[in-house]
Amino acid sequence: MAVNNEILDDIAEKVAGGLRMFSGVKTEAETQVRGIVEGALEHFDVVTHERMQVQETMLNRAREELATLDARVKELEAKLKDHS
Repeated sequence: MAVNNEILDDIAEKVAGGLRMFSGVKTEAETQVRGIVEGALEHFDVVTHERMQVQETMLNRAREELATLDARVKELEAKLKDHS
């Protein structure tokens, strides 16, 4: 039984079109789900991972500065004690 190339081309084109349509539906669904989740999260006191990293960096800097200031205060207290 001989297969007509036009029929095969037509079938391949329809399958490819279906796959493109499926990909579009998938992308649209992902966008909608992301929007729903983001909307729901807005009602809670939630921060993004990026925002959390920024806060952690700021906290670490503050801790370092506090440790430096603490050491400086101890040094100055020791000098005052020596001069008394």
